[in-house]
Amino acid sequence: MLLFSKWITYTTGDHKGMDDKYGNPSPYFRKSFELKDNVKKATLQISALGVFNVYINGEPVSNDYLSPGWTDYLKHLPMVTYDITNKVQKKNGIGVVLGDGWALGHLGSTTTFKRTGYSDRIEFSATITVEYEDGTKEEIITDETWRATQGAIRRSDIHMGEYIDTRLSVGNFSDPDYDDASWDYAWAPEFKFTRNPYVWPVINPPTVVKHTFVPKLLERDGNTYLYDVTQNITGVLKCVFNGTRGTKIVFRHGELLDKGKLYTENLRKAEATDTFILSGTGDEVFRPLFTFHGFRYAEITVYGQAEIKDIIAEVMYTDLKETGTFTCDNPIVDKVYQNALWGQRGNFLNVPTDCPQRDERLGWTADTQIFCKSAMYNMDCKIFYKKYLRDVCDAQLGNGVIPIVAPMPHVGFLNYVGHDAAAGWADAIAEIPYFYYMMYGDKRIIRDTLLPLKRLIDFYEVESPEFVRDRCWGYGDWLSINATTDMGVISTLYYARTVYDCAELCHVVGDYEEQHYRDLYENIKKAFRARYMDENGKIFSDTQTCYIVAYKFGIISAEEARTHMTRKLKEDGGHLTSGFLGIKFLLPTLCEVGMKDEAYRIMSSTDFPGWGYSVVQGATTIWERWDGYTEENGIMGGMNSFNHYSFGSCTEWMYEYCLGINPHFENPGFREVTFRPYLDTTGKITSASGHYDTDFGTISVDWKLEDGVYTYNVTIPEGIEYHFDFVDMTMIRAKTNDNTYTFHLKAK
Repeated sequence: MLLFSKWITYTTGDHKGMDDKYGNPSPYFRKSFELKDNVKKATLQISALGVFNVYINGEPVSNDYLSPGWTDYLKHLPMVTYDITNKVQKKNGIGVVLGDGWALGHLGSTTTFKRTGYSDRIEFSATITVEYEDGTKEEIITDETWRATQGAIRRSDIHMGEYIDTRLSVGNFSDPDYDDASWDYAWAPEFKFTRNPYVWPVINPPTVVKHTFVPKLLERDGNTYLYDVTQNITGVLKCVFNGTRGTKIVFRHGELLDKGKLYTENLRKAEATDTFILSGTGDEVFRPLFTFHGFRYAEITVYGQAEIKDIIAEVMYTDLKETGTFTCDNPIVDKVYQNALWGQRGNFLNVPTDCPQRDERLGWTADTQIFCKSAMYNMDCKIFYKKYLRDVCDAQLGNGVIPIVAPMPHVGFLNYVGHDAAAGWADAIAEIPYFYYMMYGDKRIIRDTLLPLKRLIDFYEVESPEFVRDRCWGYGDWLSINATTDMGVISTLYYARTVYDCAELCHVVGDYEEQHYRDLYENIKKAFRARYMDENGKIFSDTQTCYIVAYKFGIISAEEARTHMTRKLKEDGGHLTSGFLGIKFLLPTLCEVGMKDEAYRIMSSTDFPGWGYSVVQGATTIWERWDGYTEENGIMGGMNSFNHYSFGSCTEWMYEYCLGINPHFENPGFREVTFRPYLDTTGKITSASGHYDTDFGTISVDWKLEDGVYTYNVTIPEGIEYHFDFVDMTMIRAKTNDNTYTFHLKAK
């Protein structure tokens, strides 16, 4: 156990502060040790302030990267456990190399983009526990007997990139017979407290390489090569070079080309640049360990003489199993689904980030809660969101406010964003547990988050004595297009929704305050209608988002929503206008209030603004902004990510409304499912299929339209209670075969 190991470090340069551009060289550590022959089990436990790679006897211990991951290190230090039974022998060597990672490297956004957010010193602690067949145990711990030096990695930073000089390579430093006589000794920092009570086991799956691409060479201009990965990804390049000693190779990364050249303006302060210096010893492999980039295009410039012998792009993200699929015969809608899936792949790297490319890459709470149900259809996110919700709880302020990001960077960020609760952001502490319980049926997540949720509502109650939040700070319906929703409107709506969620979660665990929250919800609902609605049901600021969110949060009726959405779509030229908070509810609301034709029209449209517009512009991921690029104005400068999953929250509509798979909150974890498809009668989609893997087995659905008849097939695993509800359809006939049901339907 780490309880008996010391935290050790090694100084590789002058002290670096928060405003320094780069950090120091990576420290390398090693130790040789011998074991008896009859090893039954050997386990390595390791934690770090920074990120690490570990090697034993010349081989990596695992295929993971950027471990132990990111959390609020001032509250929890993540510990990784590896089974190394098959890697140890009688005579052994262990080597550890550290990078700055999230603990020392840059974090924040724009003016808060600073280093050393959690620590100004890189260090680690490790224990090898050996169990012998005779019942005895032995431990090898980190202490001042470990040797340390610096080597090829001259600096590393998640945002800035990695600089590797192979002329300074320490070679195979985990070899048992490695000569470390010239190395220094590590040293153990003195603490006024011990870190060990804060060391918790890592619960997230590791970050690994999940996919690879072979980039296409687009252009060579002298010694500069421009490559297209063909997909906007999160990861790094892995290359093989052969060249002369001292040749410098520089890698730059970007999401777009502008007039045929690599576009990097939207990276802001993130350099996203790697450097590789050749030793001239033959074929040399470049693969950075302690950074990642969000990119589709890469520019490689060779300063000197070198041949590029091989190049691949490695896609990295948390090792989550994909549990769902969707496809349809409309190429635009089908591509939107794929783009949203790739957005999830690109941003689920230890925490659910907003973007993987610029000086940000933060766990924004609104982005996460808006997309969480879509994410849970696509991938098994049980452990991933459990870990993130711990980050959210750790970030909660003393006044009960849930900040806009989690984990919270500790250098300047809180002063930048303030101590108020941003509507839709703070409410992640309600929405994510609500949908987590619906999808997975695990009550433990409620018990872990209910008290922080109540503390947030306490804050709302104190600041909102008249049941409306009309004096608050926030982002509102962020990045809406041609429409601005009043901050009081959106804040009060989310106040109501969060209180509703709390009442439902209290009911699940039998909490005595359930009725208080139900009464509070009714009071907020009445106050909203009195404060923000006129006698005709028009909501103040009168945007699409007003009506779809108010409807989905139970404030207005389906008839009211239909009346005003019909009017608003006409006034807005048939175009969507919603931003981050509203867009999740647009298509579901249109279906539920009797406007499903509009839902299919908007979903499949290629007009600006909309999902399809980005598709015809060549998008391979979801854009942050509807107007990130337009044919009229080109690329919008500044804050403009082209891999941002928030608008991909339409994915849950594909599963639940196009395919018709609807879980129940009252009987969660897909113990009960209603199949309620809103089949397209406009001809935009004439066939669709998909599946979702439940704990009971795989639910699969496919439907198609032929000669005016819809054939709807569904396979339901045993153990699931199920119902069918075909909206606006007349059943012609039905048949069953084992667990597969086939229905023939006609539109009414």
